[in-house]
Amino acid sequence: MKQFLFALFSTVLLVGCSNIKKLEKEYQLFQTGFDSLSNYSYKELTLKEGDKISIKAYTMATASQEQAGLFNVLGNNGIYIIDKNGKIELPKIGFLKVVGLTCKQLEELVTNAWSKYIKDISVNVQFQEFSVNVLGEVKSEGIKTFKTERVTILDAIAQSGGLSEDGKRSNVLVVREDNGQRKSYYMDLREANFYESPAFQLQQNDMIYVSANERKFKKMRDIEFRNNMQPLMQVVSISLSLINFFILLGRR
Repeated sequence: MKQFLFALFSTVLLVGCSNIKKLEKEYQLFQTGFDSLSNYSYKELTLKEGDKISIKAYTMATASQEQAGLFNVLGNNGIYIIDKNGKIELPKIGFLKVVGLTCKQLEELVTNAWSKYIKDISVNVQFQEFSVNVLGEVKSEGIKTFKTERVTILDAIAQSGGLSEDGKRSNVLVVREDNGQRKSYYMDLREANFYESPAFQLQQNDMIYVSANERKFKKMRDIEFRNNMQPLMQVVSISLSLINFFILLGRR
């Protein structure tokens, strides 16, 4: 009897440990290779239609920025939105096609053009608004906005409050529009080498979708089963009550 109880206890313990390891594997992020992330090198993004950018001019010739300030006041205080033709309208330059350029490349173009009017000019171009859409099993869905172009999927998930308990860590989808073509990328957040994915560093208007894990689907199936069974159980209960009533009635 003691041997049987010991064997039973050992089996329960092993099953319990196995389940714990399975949960850890399912819910822990970056279980291997996390140190590799420290060597990640960000890429320069190219500008796209609809991007909002700031273009600010400065002069190193004098502490007074009046001359450069005139260029910053024009064009909606230095804030520009790239139109559907991929252009912005700049003071003294006119319409300039900027889609496909990086911020540094645009800085060089504007610096060369404005250097005729501003002595010892310095131009700074930055993303004013960088947005992605996060959907699915996160704690806060919706559009997430950043003030920098250096945004990774980790930043987007963090700004969404993190993954929910029902989020599937092993299959996170990023949908991207690139040159008129839609591309899909899948990443396993449990393995840190997902930083090698082209979608690790996000681009403007990327859509991130975190699907539900089997645990949530099981809960949904259980709820659906109970909802389907409830009317049947009510019918059975009423039928049993009627049968019992007629049995009691027949005994009188």
